[in-house]
Amino acid sequence: MTDKVIAAIDGSRSSESVCDHAAWASKRLAARLALLHVVRTPHADKVADYSGNLAVDNRKKLLNEMVEIEEQRNRLLREQGKAILADALERVTGQGIEEAERLLRHGRITEMLNDLQSEARLVVLGKQGKDGDMVKRHVGSHLESLISTLKTPLLIAPLEYVQPKNILIAYDGSATAEKVVDKVAKSPLLKGLPAHLLMVAEDNGGNQTKMDQARNKLDAQGFDVTTSIRGGDVSNVICRYADEHDIHLMAMGAFGHSVMRRFFVGSTTTRMIMQAQIPLLILR
Repeated sequence: MTDKVIAAIDGSRSSESVCDHAAWASKRLAARLALLHVVRTPHADKVADYSGNLAVDNRKKLLNEMVEIEEQRNRLLREQGKAILADALERVTGQGIEEAERLLRHGRITEMLNDLQSEARLVVLGKQGKDGDMVKRHVGSHLESLISTLKTPLLIAPLEYVQPKNILIAYDGSATAEKVVDKVAKSPLLKGLPAHLLMVAEDNGGNQTKMDQARNKLDAQGFDVTTSIRGGDVSNVICRYADEHDIHLMAMGAFGHSVMRRFFVGSTTTRMIMQAQIPLLILR
């Protein structure tokens, strides 16, 4: 049953913002909130075997010590995970959430979210993961695989939370973009927020017709809509528009069939997500 907002909490600098965005979304959707922390499986990383050249007794002793260290490490990681979830629960309680489920799982975040997505109405992630706190070039290393594999809408939270007061829909006239407009129009998540509809393309009759049709869908659901068609480099135009209009949240499709696709999907996805200073709602 898809009635949960799942917040993926990893203890990184993004965690508080993820909690705040998840609490906001949970209230807007009237959906239950689940806080998820995944303890990385002890066998996720390949460990070299250095015992091959040792005598049998020494080898057994070494292996026993390695097993003992691994058990201690797992116990500490579980305790750390419980503490991270307790902090997250306190955070969302302060945001007005009366009850939240705590999920402590072992494995990989991508596998866990794939397993849980059938229960999720929305998944909230930080764009800067735990590794990103230490190594900037590894920031968001899981995002591309999650964007590619999850069918559930994703809300990617920046480091700071600001309650969304308006939205920007990156629209390219594709079938995916039409679905984004339909979902935004029908969902209570963004209901009542002023909406900007932006197409980066040639301003001609065909594109204007598509924009008018998209605008009509939003108008019919009570959105106050501003439309714009601009030419130029997609990333520069969208980021500049968001800055000019003090946009608080951007909605977009995971896949398109135009320049939007090259902007949002592929090797530059994580880099572009990291450059944005606002939350990104990725819909399919």
